[in-house]
Amino acid sequence: MIIGVVKDLKQGEERVGMTPENVKILVEAGHQLFVENKAGAGAGFSNEQYIEAGAEIVDRAKAWEAELLVRVKEPLEEEYQYLKQGQIIWGFLHLPANKACVEKMMEMNITAFSAENIAADGIFPLLKPLSAIAGRRAVNLGQYYLEKQHGGQGILLPGIPDSGIEAGHVVIFGGGTAAENAADIALSIGCSVVILELNDKRIQELEARYLGKNIQIIKSTTEALEEHIKEADVFISTILIPGAKPPKLVKEYMVKLMKPGSVIVDIAIDQGGTVETIEHATSHANPVFVKHDVIHYAVPNMPGATPRTSTLVMSKGNIEYLKLIADKGLDEALAASLPLTSGMSVYKGQIVSLALAESIDLPHVEKK
Repeated sequence: MIIGVVKDLKQGEERVGMTPENVKILVEAGHQLFVENKAGAGAGFSNEQYIEAGAEIVDRAKAWEAELLVRVKEPLEEEYQYLKQGQIIWGFLHLPANKACVEKMMEMNITAFSAENIAADGIFPLLKPLSAIAGRRAVNLGQYYLEKQHGGQGILLPGIPDSGIEAGHVVIFGGGTAAENAADIALSIGCSVVILELNDKRIQELEARYLGKNIQIIKSTTEALEEHIKEADVFISTILIPGAKPPKLVKEYMVKLMKPGSVIVDIAIDQGGTVETIEHATSHANPVFVKHDVIHYAVPNMPGATPRTSTLVMSKGNIEYLKLIADKGLDEALAASLPLTSGMSVYKGQIVSLALAESIDLPHVEKK
């Protein structure tokens, strides 16, 4: 199979879909690899490394001619011209927030795999490490924007314990991987932490994990959210519904309750976000805006700020599935792997993910 690796055009996106090590694995399996010129530069991988692994360095148009196209995020409008009839596209596509992209995929009979939705035994193995990165960065970002010169309250989030100056308060909405990692970082610098989680079993798991720590695990209700958001110096939303656009659970009136100069980080913005006052995504170049005196951070590709680390964890997860598709072909690969099937959003121009179809109000077709 001819496989293309392209450079993403989304602002601030320096990750790349494959490392040279991945390329070598596929080349040794008999496949032809086209890597766009300097596609890996932002993540620290040179053209020479890809050539040594067996790839051919090509221009953008040539890379897009591949049967299987590997990228990081969804194609942007300026890339639609390169889409090829019947092509297979792989990436962390987050399509519920990208209806126009889905419509173009349908027009071009594309098959699209959203790696973030691949599930195995109830776990999302490809999404998990990237959620960990986002969760860890969220606390660091909150600390940064709390500084006065960045528009914040002017507090040091870790405080100064020896002087009796307490650390700040971090409230985390949702209790998954991103939440755990945010909590770990916040606790490590001395913050008090609240996690709001809906699932009773997950609440018990979190209570056991953080026994004896300066953290409260609270049943998530509207009333609990209202109560705790107004105490937050940093509020981190981590709510994710696999394959679907999340509801706007954090209402505008709740944001108005927050302290002036406090910070919201919406990790869920990739799929549309959960905060009502965030009407549009931001970017790494212009990451924040202020509304109701609260700083809002809403960058959809948060792990893109650490492209080396992010690329390495992505490449560990995706190579198994990419090799399966390349070795067996699309339909035989799908028949052989239930996790691979779980990650398929569009099959030959038809939406086969019910959650996606309902999120963007387009027709759903059962994959036979």
